[in-house]
Order: sequence, then structure tokens, then C-alpha cells
Amino acid sequence: MRSVWAIALLSLRTAVRSRVVIGLLSILVLGVIGIPLTVKSDGTLAGYVQILVRYTLGFAMGVLLLATVWAGCAAVASEIQRKQIHLLVTKPVSGAQLWLGKWLGLVILNTLVLAVCALVTYGLLRWNTRAGQLNAADAQKLAGEIMVARARVPPAPFAVEQRVKERFAELQQRGELPTNMPPTAIYQALFTAAQVETHTVAPGGKITWRFALPAACERAPAFQLRYNLAAALQAPLNIRGRWVVRRERGGEACEIAADHPAQGQHSLTVPGTALAGEGALLVEYANVNQEGLSLLFDTQTGLTMLVPVGGWLSNYLRALLISDCLLALVAALSITAGSLFSLPVAAFVVFQLLIMFSTAGMIHSLATREAGFVAALPDMVRTTGWLSEAVSGFYRGLEVLIMPMQNDDPLAMVATGEWIAWPVVAWTFAKQIVVTSGLLLLVAVAALRRRELALPTE
Repeated sequence: MRSVWAIALLSLRTAVRSRVVIGLLSILVLGVIGIPLTVKSDGTLAGYVQILVRYTLGFAMGVLLLATVWAGCAAVASEIQRKQIHLLVTKPVSGAQLWLGKWLGLVILNTLVLAVCALVTYGLLRWNTRAGQLNAADAQKLAGEIMVARARVPPAPFAVEQRVKERFAELQQRGELPTNMPPTAIYQALFTAAQVETHTVAPGGKITWRFALPAACERAPAFQLRYNLAAALQAPLNIRGRWVVRRERGGEACEIAADHPAQGQHSLTVPGTALAGEGALLVEYANVNQEGLSLLFDTQTGLTMLVPVGGWLSNYLRALLISDCLLALVAALSITAGSLFSLPVAAFVVFQLLIMFSTAGMIHSLATREAGFVAALPDMVRTTGWLSEAVSGFYRGLEVLIMPMQNDDPLAMVATGEWIAWPVVAWTFAKQIVVTSGLLLLVAVAALRRRELALPTE
């Protein structure tokens, strides 16, 4: 283990001396100081917190990823190119010790720099929201609504399967099914139309969501409803809606009239008195606009309930741990690429993989949506053609490949006050550090055993 720590210190010293890394860290310092001073929020206190946390630390993560890729790829590849690795492999030092030492050096550097950026960001947040800077209402809102961690509770999905099956059977009986489309495509089109119909609120109409509340959420002093309006044709700048929140049995209904823009994501604070009672929580939205305007809620993220369950600072620390795990994974990927290829090729490969991994959320969403939709299809429209099997196999393969990167953005979650549980941190650590980085270590060791480290030169 002493050899590993010695290599880690050498790797840390080499990274700090690198002109590229120094240049990137200089840009990082300027960005962490300059972004809070130059980027303006929407004028609200919540918008300021989101800008400060998400933009500042997001910029820091981007710069650290670039520095990690360069330093990681150069950690082994440049030493092989300059024949400096001969001093290590003749000690003797095993390939695993070499890899672990290089990796630990980068992890220590990233952890220290990320911790400094996080402390500066938190210090700016506390300084700009200190006593005397905010009025009493804003201070109360900061403590009770913004600087908290809220668990996300999704509503029960609308049951549209039976309606779609009946509509499909009716069209089939009438002989009105399109002949130029496969049955699965027709069924999917009917399913999408039914989803849009259930999330549309006609003039004077209503829509009701049902929430199954966890026991820990029933004593919250207040909670938020986050809703997303996907479209509103010919809508004015602001529209009016009436919310009614009540329990299924007992309790007292809470009615709130709210003005909000016709599109985008919005939030509404509901007092905890609406949680009194038993059974499911019913949330009703009534379209009370006089312009004859139909409203459409997003079919995927139409409405979400956010209930306070913990403190903001501990949530902030968990978000930083997940971010540090990502940096450690990129360091492992870069060092392994440097063990396989020369420095330019290794950097190119890692950047290409990061571009592909950046779409991990979209690919995961498509894969799970495709799998869930196929499983829900009735037997009368299922097809087992080779094209369908190939598409399903392609999605499954991509999902396995990008599995290490399938995480929600922790900085976005903590900036908007969404709860990050410790099991999520543990799962991220096991997935990205133990499993994926361990596999990359084995690949690098096998490559170093076979790679020619002392090619004859003129």
C-alpha cells in the first residue's frame, strides 16, 4: 500500500505541475467568483439559489471533468511515451498498484478542488441571504420553502389502457385500422392520444390527480405542487386556475386561486392543513379562464408533489458526494484509456464516450418506456418480427453500456430542493466506484501486461 500512496503523491504533483491543468483550474477560480456576480436570476429568492448552486457548481464540474480527462489520459500514456514508466515497472510495481496510485492522486485532487468550490458557493449563499439582507417574509420563505430537502411523490397514473383497448377493438371491428401501419404503431398512437386527452383541461373543466402519501409526509407543515404545462394554444401571458387539495376521507379542503404563465414549469405552496384526514390526497385543477382556453399538462411530468423531509445542508453534501463519484469514474476511465492508447487517441476516446454518456438519461427513458409499453400491449397487437426484436435488443444493449451514468443531476436536485437519499449515494458509489472502476482497473492491468513499454528507438 505504501507504493500506491507514493505513486498517488507523484501523480498529484504531476497534475498540479501540468500547464493544461493549471490553466483549467485558473478558469475554474475565475468562474466560481465571476458567475454569481454576472448571471442574473429571475428576481426571486428561489431563482437566486438555483442560479448560484446549479450554475456555479455545474461550471466547476465541467472544468474538473476536462482537467480529469487530460490528467488521467496523460497519467500513463505520457509516461510510456517519455520512457519514465520504466522507473516504476522495474521496482517492481504491479500494474494494479500503478493504476490505483494514479487514480487516487486524481481523486484526491478533484475532491479537494470540489470541496473548495462547494465551500465558496455555500459561503456566498449564506452571506447574500444573511440577516439584514432579507425582509421577514423572504427570510421565512428561505428557511421554510427553499433551504429544505423535499421528497418527490408522483401521482397515480391515469388508467387509459382499457379505453385504448376498446377503441382499438372498435376500429378493428369496423375495418377502419390503417393498412399501412403495423398494429403496434396504431396502438401506440391511440395510447398517446388517450394520454393527451386525460391531461387536457377544457374551458370550465377539471382534472384530478391522486397521491398515495407515505406516513412520513402526513405531518409536513407545508408542501409544494410542481406542475408542467406543455402547451396552451393562443394563450395569453398569464392564465388563471383554481386548485382544490383535500384528503379522500375527512379533513378540510384547501382552495387556492393562482395566476401562472401558460407554459413551462411552475410551483405552488400548499399549507399542511390540507393533509388532515385519511385516504389518498386528491389534487384538483379547474380551468376558470374566460377566454375559452384549453390547457394541456405534460403527459410525463404534469404534476409532482414535493414534501419536506430533511435539511438542505445535508442534502447539499450528498449531492457533492455523488458529483465526486462521477469525477472518480471519469478518472478511472481516462487512466484506463491512457493505458490502452497514446495520449491523443485516449483523450479522443474518452471525450467521445462522455458525449455518449451525456445522453444516458434520454436513452434510459426511451429504453424503459419502450419496454414498459411493449409489456402493456394486448396479445392481439403484439408482434415478434425481427425488426422489433432488433430495436429492443439495441435499447437493452445501450442501457447496459450507459448504466454507470444513469443518475439524476444531483446539483439540479439540490438547487430545486429535491431530496437525495443515502441509499442513492450508496448505490452510486457501488455502481460507479466499486463495479465500473473495478472493471476498468482489470482492463488496464491486462493492457499493461501486453503492451510493449520499451520499444527500440533510433
